[in-house]
Amino acid sequence: MTMSHLPLLLRLALVPIAMISIYTIQLQTQALNLFTNEVYSQWLFVCLYIGSGISFFWFIAWKQIQIPLKFMYSCFFKPLGDHVYDSTRGLLLRGRKTMLKLCAAQIKEQIDSGLVTRKPIWIDLGGGTEVMNDYFPIDQFEKVILVDLTPSLCEVAIERFKQKGWKNVIVLCQDASSFQLPGSEDTLEGRVGLVTVSYALSMMDHFYPVVDRIQSLLSPEGIIGVVDFYVSGKSRAPAEGWSPQQNRQCNWFTRHFWHIWFELDHIQLIPGRRDYLEYKFGTIKSLNRRNHFIIPYLIQMPYYIWLGCSNARQGDLSSLIEISEDTDSVTSGRSSVISLARGSFSFQNKQWRLDYNPHLACHTQFRSYIYAFTWEDPRVDLEYLDISNDDVLFLITSAGDNALEYALKAQPKRIHCVDMNPCQNHLLELKLAGITCLEYQDFWRMFGAGFHPKFSTLLHEKISPHLSSYAFQYWSHNSNRFDHKFYKTGYSGLALSILEWWIRMQGLEDAVNNMVSSNTIEEQKMIWDNKIRPAIFSPMIQKVLHNPMFMWNALGVPINQMNMFLNECTCQEYIENTLDPIPSYSLFKNDQYFYYLCLKQCYSPTSCPSYLTKEGFNFLKTSGVLDAFRLHTESILEALRSMSSNYLTRLVVMDHMDWFDPNAYQELENEIIEMKRVLQSGGQVYWRSAGTKPWYNSLFSKYEFVVEPLSIRRPGYAIDRVNMYASLYRATKP
Repeated sequence: MTMSHLPLLLRLALVPIAMISIYTIQLQTQALNLFTNEVYSQWLFVCLYIGSGISFFWFIAWKQIQIPLKFMYSCFFKPLGDHVYDSTRGLLLRGRKTMLKLCAAQIKEQIDSGLVTRKPIWIDLGGGTEVMNDYFPIDQFEKVILVDLTPSLCEVAIERFKQKGWKNVIVLCQDASSFQLPGSEDTLEGRVGLVTVSYALSMMDHFYPVVDRIQSLLSPEGIIGVVDFYVSGKSRAPAEGWSPQQNRQCNWFTRHFWHIWFELDHIQLIPGRRDYLEYKFGTIKSLNRRNHFIIPYLIQMPYYIWLGCSNARQGDLSSLIEISEDTDSVTSGRSSVISLARGSFSFQNKQWRLDYNPHLACHTQFRSYIYAFTWEDPRVDLEYLDISNDDVLFLITSAGDNALEYALKAQPKRIHCVDMNPCQNHLLELKLAGITCLEYQDFWRMFGAGFHPKFSTLLHEKISPHLSSYAFQYWSHNSNRFDHKFYKTGYSGLALSILEWWIRMQGLEDAVNNMVSSNTIEEQKMIWDNKIRPAIFSPMIQKVLHNPMFMWNALGVPINQMNMFLNECTCQEYIENTLDPIPSYSLFKNDQYFYYLCLKQCYSPTSCPSYLTKEGFNFLKTSGVLDAFRLHTESILEALRSMSSNYLTRLVVMDHMDWFDPNAYQELENEIIEMKRVLQSGGQVYWRSAGTKPWYNSLFSKYEFVVEPLSIRRPGYAIDRVNMYASLYRATKP
């Protein structure tokens, strides 16, 4: 290649390198001539070092900047038709592979579920045919129709497809809004299973007829996938009112800079293009990303990945409406059928997650889940709950472990899981989706071993069709959670990290390993008493446990709950009463999976929740019991108010009521009023408490519940395998 073949901007980029190099040589010569002059020589050597440093920087950074320079030259100077995108799209046109992976996963799920029984037709606007072959074989499509207006690009595509021997691929050099198959009366209207638009929507002068044409082509189960640049408007987009959106808004500079930049190349990033797309189709998945172009985190190019479907693909709402005899309200968790019909809920493949507004302050305060694992013993719960196939349960989500245990052991009619923290529901939704679509070994690596190096691939290619857009966005942004030790993530992971550090500092690794592998209670207790207990109850640990900030951020213990047990004992006494009976209760090796996890940051095949055993996993996967789940992202009070009277049979609220201030409990009293209304006669509420006699028991008695203690903890004795709480209570509606 000669200098004349280099693009103009690349040649311009070489000018400073040449000038600096020449000037550096001149400085070296002057430095030798003026070496005897101390002032001049010092100044010249400083310049020499600066010039050498700049030259070195250009040399190192050249590979990073040449592609952006090519892109800028292509945008504004080079004639259309030259194939700069072949060398630049990998870095600049991000998201195409992700969009195609998600589309391929949706199609596979439709085929596996029997929703689609014939080979789909795919219309590709903007290219991506060759890439798709890696995720869904081209020969599995009935037809692949590539539509492009640029003759030179069409010629290249035809030649490539011919070399690959794909006879079902048709290249049309036509307008996307009106293209027709030549020499054929076979209409595509209402028959197309997939349409993809890759960085093309923003380049179309007249995009309305293209979007309308796509709508007319899609079959009822058809999918549309789009990836493109975008900028947001000053205010939120209309679609944010009915579909999950995160990180969509752009700052003032980004909105205006990229709009002006792309407009110079006749690319329109006005928000109305995306708005119209989302108005015409239902949203399945939506991702808003930033391409950190040239300089990471300084220059950010917004792009989005979006999957939609025909509005004809409405979910069957009849399965969600459960009407009791005395009311006609929706009891699945939303009293507005309109919100279900327009929102993302009705376009999900698995209708577990109910819609919510992710922009509310009560949700945005949570950046992660607090609990990566559930800290209540479901075995004791099941002994008292006495669940049947006709029961309708209301639970706090937490990490979802106990909800899965109830589903596995009792198969209730409906399980409503409620949590104000969206991330807790994201976690349970990931477990539900994983059980549905993964092999046991992959699921075990994620939630048993807590490590899966290919989680991102699983997320896009297998799990994504079974996640709501809310959960998919979260796990897409946090796909590194399974890179090392999953159970050290979230706020509860802080406590496990500190415990792991303390074990290493005290040289207790061997003692811990011996204790969790002990074959007898006697051996286990001896190791605890002689080696581990003295280290855990050291003065330093005691001081840490007295810190309210640590108790909340690491252990999830709020100040009101902490005050409850401090009214009855000291913090050290409470921890001693919790931990001392555990080594004598049952073996870590095959039963005490709660503390096994704390000490090892993972489960073992013999010490884990039932849903992580192969038998439990297979039962949940094949029995259909997962269809009972409904996930509410709202407060307990809001969820109860949305339900019919006499609808629920069991409520399990864990230690939730401990969090209330005994001097300001109006919301808790309102909750108890709603519990009484929603529960059937004979229905029950279960709760755990850090106090042996919770102050709010009297509120249940006030509203005619019959309150009884099921377990009260005494020093030296454990009430369950966790033993973290001082009491377990039940209230029964007459």
